[in-house]
Amino acid sequence: MIFGDILGQNAKKLPHKTALVYQDTRLSYLELNQRTNRLAKALLGLGLEKGDRVAVLANNCSQYVEIYFATAKDGLPIVPLNTNLDVDGLAYIINDSGANTLIFSDNYSEVVDSLRRELKTVRNFIVLGQALEGQEAYEDLLSEHTPDEPQVAVSEDDTAWILYTSGTTGPPKGVMLSHKNLISDTLSTLLTCFPISRKDIHLSLLPLFHVGGLWHMRCCFYIGGTNVLVEKPDPELVLETIQREKVTTSCFVPPMMVPIIDYPEINRYDVSSMRVMVYSGAPLPEGLYQRMKRIFGDIIIQVYALTEATGGVIMPPLMEGPWEEVKRPGSCGKEVLGVEVRLIDEEGQDCAPGQVGEILVRGDNVMKGYWGMPEATAKALEGGYLHTGDLAFKDEEGYYYITGRKKDVISSGGRAIYSPQIENVISMHPAVSEVAVIGVPDEELGEAIKAVVVLKVGRRATEEELIEWCKGRLENYQVPSSVDFISSLPKTASGKIRKVELRQRYS
Repeated sequence: MIFGDILGQNAKKLPHKTALVYQDTRLSYLELNQRTNRLAKALLGLGLEKGDRVAVLANNCSQYVEIYFATAKDGLPIVPLNTNLDVDGLAYIINDSGANTLIFSDNYSEVVDSLRRELKTVRNFIVLGQALEGQEAYEDLLSEHTPDEPQVAVSEDDTAWILYTSGTTGPPKGVMLSHKNLISDTLSTLLTCFPISRKDIHLSLLPLFHVGGLWHMRCCFYIGGTNVLVEKPDPELVLETIQREKVTTSCFVPPMMVPIIDYPEINRYDVSSMRVMVYSGAPLPEGLYQRMKRIFGDIIIQVYALTEATGGVIMPPLMEGPWEEVKRPGSCGKEVLGVEVRLIDEEGQDCAPGQVGEILVRGDNVMKGYWGMPEATAKALEGGYLHTGDLAFKDEEGYYYITGRKKDVISSGGRAIYSPQIENVISMHPAVSEVAVIGVPDEELGEAIKAVVVLKVGRRATEEELIEWCKGRLENYQVPSSVDFISSLPKTASGKIRKVELRQRYS
C-alpha cells in the first residue's frame, strides 16, 4: 500500500463523508480525491517523472493536503519548506533536494521572486493564486485535467516525503521517508495509542512542513475521520474552530499552547468536545500541564516521536487498558507495536532499569536515510538502529521517561543535570508563563544552571524569589544559580524552544 491509496480507498468507501475543512472550504473524500487526481495529472502533464522532487512553500491550507496526496500518487517525493527560513535557507534546501517544481502560495510571491536567480533546478513555478509571467496557476492546472486515478507504478519502498531537519548543529538534512514508513507508522500509532474512529474530528495545529503536523492528520485520514486545518495557531482562531467544528482530537508542541491557555477570553469558548490531546517534541512543564488540564480535562497524552522515525516511537499503551490505568506520571509510555527500542550507555551497553541512556530505534518506521548524505546516514543508522540523540530511562514495568537531548544535558560539578525537571518546578510558580533552563560556562563548575523566564502578563517575580522557590523542591545541585527575564523565548516554526540560540546568547 502507498500513501496515496488512503485517499482513493476512502473516496470509494466514504465518498460523501467530510474529509477536510479549511476556512470556508469543506471537501468530501470523493471531492478531495478528485482534486488530488487532477493535480497529479497536471504535474505529469508538465513533464514531471517519477522520482522528481516537488518543493512546497505555503502556510496550512487545503491545497497543501492535495499536494501531499498528488505527489504520492505520482511517485514524486514532496519537499515541504519551513516558512520561517530566510531566502538563503530556502535556496539551500530547494537546491540540495534538486526539486524541479516549486508550488507556493501567493503571499510568498515576493520571496520566490527573490529566490528565482538562486534556484538551479526549478523549472516549474505553480502559484496558489493569480499567476504572473513565468508561473502556472494551481486552479487553472486542475481544470485542465480529468479526475480519474493517475497510472503511475509506485512502490512502497519509494521515497514519499523528504522532510528537512532544522539544521541547528550543521546543514539541514533531508529525511527520506518511504510509503512503507508512512503506512507502518500510521498503523502502529492507531493500534497502540491513538484511539480514534470515523466519528472523530481532528484539528491540525502544527505546520504541514513538520512531521508532527502530518502524523495524526494522516492517521485521521487513514481511519476515515475529518481533518480540520487552521492556517496558524492563533488563539482566538483555534478556540473558535474547536467550538464551531466540535473538534475531538489534536496534536501539539507544548510551547504553542501557552498563548492559547493565556488567552483572556478562553472561558467564553466551549471546548468540551475535546477528548484526546497528544503532545511530543518538547517537555510539557508541570505548570502548563495543570493549566491545560483545568481547561480541557485529563485528556493530555505524552508521546515520544521524531522525524527520522516518521513520527511515533513510544506512546501510552492504550491497547492494554483505559487511560486511567495505563498512564504513568511523567512517562511517555512503551514502544509502539512493530518497533524495537533500546537504551544504551556511553559504552554502547544496554541500560538497566532506572539508568539513563540514549534511545535507539529499529522498525519499518525508521527513515531510509538522509538525502545525499551517505556518511551521515551510516552514522545515524549504525548497527541497524536509529541513534536518536535523545535520553531516557525505563522503569521495571517497561515505561519510558524522557530526560532530554544529549546536547542539552548540563554538566555541572561533574554531574549530569537534565533541564526538564528544573523547568517543571519553575513552571509551577504562579508568575511564570514559560521557562527554559540551559547550561552556561562556569570556570569552577564547568557549566552553571541558568533559567530563562517569561512572566505572565501583569505578574512580577525576582531572580532571588525564583531561586528560593527551587530550594527544597530540587536537590541543591539542581537549583539555578541565575535567572534572566525576557519577553519571549526564541522558537522554531513548530513551537519548540530554540535552546541552542539561548546558549549562544548567554555564552
